[in-house]
Amino acid sequence: MTLVLAHVSDLHVSAFGDTFHDRLKMVRRSARIADTADARWEVAWAESGWRVLREIGRRSPKVALVDPDGYAHPIPPKKGERGTDKVERGARRACRLEARRADTLAASLPRSGAVDILLEATPSNVNVRLLRAAREVGPDTNIVIVTGDLTDDGAGHALVRAAFQSHAGRERLLCVPGNHDRYLFPMQGSERPRPTHESKALSWRAFMESTGTVPEPCGAWVRAFPEGDCVILGLDSCRRQRRFYRHNGSVGEEQLAFARAIAARDPWRSARHRLVLLHHHVVPLPVGVGRGAPSEIGMRLDDSKAAAACFEEIGATLVLHGHRHVSERRQPAGASFTILSAPSLTLGCKSGDAPSYWRIELDDRAHVERRKIPFANAHGEEAEADLVAAEDEA
Repeated sequence: MTLVLAHVSDLHVSAFGDTFHDRLKMVRRSARIADTADARWEVAWAESGWRVLREIGRRSPKVALVDPDGYAHPIPPKKGERGTDKVERGARRACRLEARRADTLAASLPRSGAVDILLEATPSNVNVRLLRAAREVGPDTNIVIVTGDLTDDGAGHALVRAAFQSHAGRERLLCVPGNHDRYLFPMQGSERPRPTHESKALSWRAFMESTGTVPEPCGAWVRAFPEGDCVILGLDSCRRQRRFYRHNGSVGEEQLAFARAIAARDPWRSARHRLVLLHHHVVPLPVGVGRGAPSEIGMRLDDSKAAAACFEEIGATLVLHGHRHVSERRQPAGASFTILSAPSLTLGCKSGDAPSYWRIELDDRAHVERRKIPFANAHGEEAEADLVAAEDEA
């Protein structure tokens, strides 16, 4: 029997579909709950928890756009919007943001045609791009593997689960965390309230429990699939952020000991295919032909040598990771295992290539094929208008 896996990575979903990787289009939200509760304000428009508020009793009243969580958003200026009325511009912006909001999409997944329409208007929105990509990955895949950075800053797990619901519902959505899921960032993103290490850890654990895979206290987990003669070991390479500005990873001795203990007994020992998943890369990766690997300060796997030695010792056949947004298949010199590095499923490869994933068929051997996601290169009239950080006009 053939077991079909899809190895995807670095989805980077967020509250509204913006990402740290495109700072110019980061959704701007107030850092504080909007101060609009007093009698000076009246509701000029409201829908789905969004409100456009207008000051009462002024010749040129201020207008505020407030999201369902109570945080203010800037209203686009005239030059970025059709029409001159600030209430209308605020309402239009609220509708665009709400339509692409992770929680909204997760609660009621849009049909294929609606996804295409949303994508045409905002082609770089990662929430919408995930739904488009999941449509390509899902139909004939038995297991979906995600090697970290499911979210851009710890928010949006519900959308990931919804996008791969047919797999998550059968406990066939297998994930390990990435630095964006667990670490903090020195720059301010669009998530409100700002996440903490504790909030990210709780959110990650709740997500994992919802998929049916609960890690051991050390962070690792293991799943066996007899129909594919396969065992999969998941490792958490983001257990601890040593410095606020560093996003290095480490597997750690405790997880390596867990891996060796698993390898000492069945079903690992008797399995034909033994897969290891982690987020950080085991070997440095160039980003194209003729290019050297970057220095990767603050991005490395600190114990890569020990981890690679352990993977060789336990007889891993495939090592799957993400992190660097590079698509590459390699067998390192002196190693018996093959490494599959997956690019971002929503942002693509650092080489400039399109988003893609690895399709892995396991039978008497492992058949590996890279499949690209055919995103249309369409730009609507208002493409990116909802993501541009526009200042409120004076």
